[in-house]
Amino acid sequence: MKKSGRSFPFSILFYAAVFFSILTFALLQPFGAPPDEVNRYKVAQFICNHGTLPTGEEFEVAIGGYGGSYAFQPILPYIIQGFCMRLLSLVTKDNLALLLCARMVNVMLGVIMAVYVRKLSVLLFDHRLNGWLFCLLVMFLPQNLFLHSYVNTDSMASASGAVILYACVSGWKYGWQKRTCITLCAGIICCALSYYNAYGLIVTAILLFLFSHLKRDRKKRLCFQWRPLLRKGLMISVVVLAGIGWWFLRNYRIHDGDFLGLAAREANALRTALPQYSPATRVTLSDSGVSLKEMLFQMDFFYFLWNSFVARFGPMTLPTLPFLYIWYYRIFGFGWLFCLIPGRLYGAGSSGSQTASNHNGRQPLPAFLFHIPMLLSVLIPMGLCIYYSYTSDYQPQGRYIMPMLIPFMYYIALGFHKLITLAERWLPMGGLYKWYRPLVCGGLMLFLAGSLVLTLGGVVIPFYLSGTNLWNGEWIAF
Repeated sequence: MKKSGRSFPFSILFYAAVFFSILTFALLQPFGAPPDEVNRYKVAQFICNHGTLPTGEEFEVAIGGYGGSYAFQPILPYIIQGFCMRLLSLVTKDNLALLLCARMVNVMLGVIMAVYVRKLSVLLFDHRLNGWLFCLLVMFLPQNLFLHSYVNTDSMASASGAVILYACVSGWKYGWQKRTCITLCAGIICCALSYYNAYGLIVTAILLFLFSHLKRDRKKRLCFQWRPLLRKGLMISVVVLAGIGWWFLRNYRIHDGDFLGLAAREANALRTALPQYSPATRVTLSDSGVSLKEMLFQMDFFYFLWNSFVARFGPMTLPTLPFLYIWYYRIFGFGWLFCLIPGRLYGAGSSGSQTASNHNGRQPLPAFLFHIPMLLSVLIPMGLCIYYSYTSDYQPQGRYIMPMLIPFMYYIALGFHKLITLAERWLPMGGLYKWYRPLVCGGLMLFLAGSLVLTLGGVVIPFYLSGTNLWNGEWIAF
């Protein structure tokens, strides 16, 4: 897609819409209303108060009743929030100001995600309208915006996913320049230090990096370009290990050899949890004899998962308007269905977008080498969510599969791109074919923008202004 100055005003409008939408959530939700914000905020507040990182065993960061702490897991977002709060505390000790400071870190991460999603859309799609459709599918999803409005680590995981995929697609298309490698390093470091559920994106990055160094020899066989692969791969590995190694070495030292801190968290929960909430007494679905098939298809697992993937606010109790879910599900279903249209039917050599080609002097690589890692980045979070719900804690919540958001929406946008291109090729109908893409993409974008306006203006704002909100709610004392 050719860059055009016409896109700049739309980009600014897009970023502003994302910023003010997230800010609406951040300024209205009472403290503790979003999922477990109270216990997450304890970690940032500890860093603010003491200027040091908690080990996870401190009483100040303990999860009341359940034992354990969020401080055992990667806490880079809480570190940033904690030190921003510590800096602000030199001016004011007001609890509300400090909370808003912590929330604003994630608000800005949401804007950063929007910037990289927009940059990624230019790489993924030849047509500007399909690129903008992809942007709105990702960033105007109400649940994604909600995720950036309160204290958590999910926000950084989502933003780092956008950075990782942008770097990977850029390296795939134009070669792994130094700037692209540094961008990938930054994305992986932030991802690794934010949320274990997002590690599927790191797997995707590794595979895309490896596959992008394939070339065809004289016999048209695929073979690796070993010298640039090893040279750049080693550089990326060293930088990433330097960026994340301190956290895992710290865990190893303070948790008796437990690099990830998961065993230490479990042991701490066993010691400190109330009997009714202890992991030792918790009965999981797998323990109770419920089969995986029963959980998936007889317990409304997918209903609650997809419902909260689209929009469930507060402590997962505030839905948006019912008809919006229906249309979102239709868009998801039809987008993935149209993605199955073979390229030969609409004159595309591979996927119909720019993803399977490159412009660095080499022959185009087979499209499946790109799509396998991308599909894995969809399947891994979904698989982890199912496994966790079945074997540990039954929680079919959309935020657990949010790391798959960008590749998931990519295939939806690609599906509609294929449908439109097919129509343009086989149903010209005079000059009408020129309007197929504006009508389809424009209609979908109008729905996505409209659904966001209806969600904020018709549900979120009235709900909080007429009830408990950030400004009239009681402060939760620790």
